Amino acid sequence: MSNPFPFIAESTRNVRASLVLAATTLTLFALGTSVPGFSPALHLTATRVPVGTASFGTFLFASSSVTDAILAAVILIYFGRDLEKNLGTGKFLALYFLSALGGVAAQLMAPPRVPIAGGTAAAIGALVAYAYLWPLNRVSVFGVLAIGPRQLLMISVGYRFLWGGGLIGGGAGTGLSLLGGLAMGAVFCAWLSHTSAASKYRRSLRTALVGDAASWNTVDWDAIPREGLHALTLDELDRVMTKGKTQGIRSLTDDERAFVHRLRLRSSTAESKD
Repeated sequence: MSNPFPFIAESTRNVRASLVLAATTLTLFALGTSVPGFSPALHLTATRVPVGTASFGTFLFASSSVTDAILAAVILIYFGRDLEKNLGTGKFLALYFLSALGGVAAQLMAPPRVPIAGGTAAAIGALVAYAYLWPLNRVSVFGVLAIGPRQLLMISVGYRFLWGGGLIGGGAGTGLSLLGGLAMGAVFCAWLSHTSAASKYRRSLRTALVGDAASWNTVDWDAIPREGLHALTLDELDRVMTKGKTQGIRSLTDDERAFVHRLRLRSSTAESKD
């Protein structure tokens, strides 16, 4: 008998976490509506004590309504797949759970009667990241509707607040949940921007041009050599020095910082030669 494990590994090689999460969201909603006594969302008492413990393993993947479940599945299937390919499964899952927890945290501000579910918030966070990376992309949904991530974001969040109860009506909890997922998605995008190669290059370039932050804690103006400088350069140095002393170092523009940095490098070069 042949070993089935290589076949299983090969069969699951191309299975994406985004597709598994979409299937999980739909399955949990179907079970919640068909199995008596089962609720994938977390329910709280009036004193915000969890009712039961079974939902602790499912509430981060659950959705509060059929509309939210379908929306989450659509986002994860049509947008999450390419996002996962770009970020990698690890970062994609981190984004998913970060957004889900953000949605749950925001939902805790709603009345206790609202079930706690983070699945739709997680999908919204993923959609925010997709919109950040590919704002002009249009994705064909169900093969009939081409829609961009920004348009879907506006429709999803706008629907919730215009017709779904927003922050005060019956859909208050879900509205807050979407805001929490959106906020965590924005935080993730800020982290992506900060750690991107372009951002690192810009920081390195700025350090090369004006010096690092530590070098501007204190400026020893008297240590800048004035010998051999042109009269116009000396006038500019005096102007910048006066501005720095009277208005503070933070008042200097990048051009002024770059000017002083070049003169300080000139001083360091001269000392190294000596």
